Amino acid sequence: MQVRAEQITEHLRLGLKPVYLISGDEPLQVMEVADAVRTAAKQQGFTEREILNVDAQFDWSLLLAASEALSLFSEQKLIDLRLNSCKIGATGSKVLQHYLAHPASDKVLLIQCGRLDKACRSAAWVKAIESQGVLVQVWDLSPQQALAWLAKRMRETGLNASEAAVRYLSEHVEGNLLAAVQEINKLKLLYDQELISEEQMAAAISDSSRFTVFDLADAILAQDLKRLQHILQVLKEEDTALPLLVWALGDLLRQLYEACENQRQQRSNQALIMRLPKNRQALFQTAIKRMERTNWPSLFKRLAVLDQHSKGVGLDVSRHPERLWDGVFDMALALMGKRLFGS
Repeated sequence: MQVRAEQITEHLRLGLKPVYLISGDEPLQVMEVADAVRTAAKQQGFTEREILNVDAQFDWSLLLAASEALSLFSEQKLIDLRLNSCKIGATGSKVLQHYLAHPASDKVLLIQCGRLDKACRSAAWVKAIESQGVLVQVWDLSPQQALAWLAKRMRETGLNASEAAVRYLSEHVEGNLLAAVQEINKLKLLYDQELISEEQMAAAISDSSRFTVFDLADAILAQDLKRLQHILQVLKEEDTALPLLVWALGDLLRQLYEACENQRQQRSNQALIMRLPKNRQALFQTAIKRMERTNWPSLFKRLAVLDQHSKGVGLDVSRHPERLWDGVFDMALALMGKRLFGS
């Protein structure tokens, strides 16, 4: 069965399953779900624990040995299996399926790995876990979900903050829940018994946002100008390579062009949309509608010039980094469907 991360505590009250697979790239949520399973297992007598770290050279017979071994003190055991990748090969898949076909009553298997890609999601061993145990897929939170998560976390910690203060915190730790927890713990020490204002929040926290160039596409498709500016500012402070940003903008430009051309030719965009992350699909379809009358040759020309300039070549290239960052911002605005500066 599948269980959402926020449901795991309630699910564990109903009893333990023989196997749990926790997957995802957001470290705090993965860690907290795994901790919940370990705590529940310990409370139900699984006091012994064995950790197995799986890499390309891992000997899968160790898992079978751990599952069959008897404890000197006849204690029940939690086997903590940590995968470097969801691609575990034929041997790993065969061993896990064998384990699940004959689960030991005195063992609980806890598996942690990164996000399951499409191939892993349909793998036989994952299907077997869904059938015999529990699959928890941890997803990165959208800005709206992160805001709600922070508000809930602060209430649970006993903190009282204004809506503006919570929003300020969300904007400054977006994508980094571990940093958010650190800031909340700090706020607990500073403002335990008072309403936290936006000004107090700004004075207390540091900017711990964690962005990548892929976050640009989300902000552009959502037409979220404030978030776009924040992302670019953080990437700039981290000295992100400009050619990498231009590549990300070009990738989005090509996707939007292909979608608009498909629509013009009355071809389906289903395959293209399904390749996108789920949180981006609805935004992308909205973007197609507003970009229908775009001057595509002009945009591709601008992108080509920006690409050259970001690499320090081409006519009229500016040696001043600020001009190049302005060019990135202008291109992002164009992909939002907004007027460019100077146009």
